[in-house]
Amino acid sequence: MRNPSTASNQVRQLVRRRDERRAASITALVYCHGRFQTARIVDFSLGGLQLDGCFGVAVANRLAVELLSGQRLEGKAAWAVASRIGVQFCQPLAPDDPIVALLSQIASRT
Repeated sequence: MRNPSTASNQVRQLVRRRDERRAASITALVYCHGRFQTARIVDFSLGGLQLDGCFGVAVANRLAVELLSGQRLEGKAAWAVASRIGVQFCQPLAPDDPIVALLSQIASRT
């Protein structure tokens, strides 16, 4: 029989993100449950992003994050704690995706 703490550590390692995160402070619109709210992108990676200021979003909820420039990122809430949520993109971004360049450019100005 496996040690429960060993199994738990293995799950955490599988769930842990593989992509490097980049700090940011980017205003965005979050669409979920047929309504939208303004939130702040705290950090991002090729696989997802972290939002602050989201309310009423639960784990596994599908959502779209729209940058003020109009580009949209589709994903689902991977975790939620108070007004912060982690968003996992439906499709990871390619390193040369124009949205990655845009997010990096905006983040470097903040």
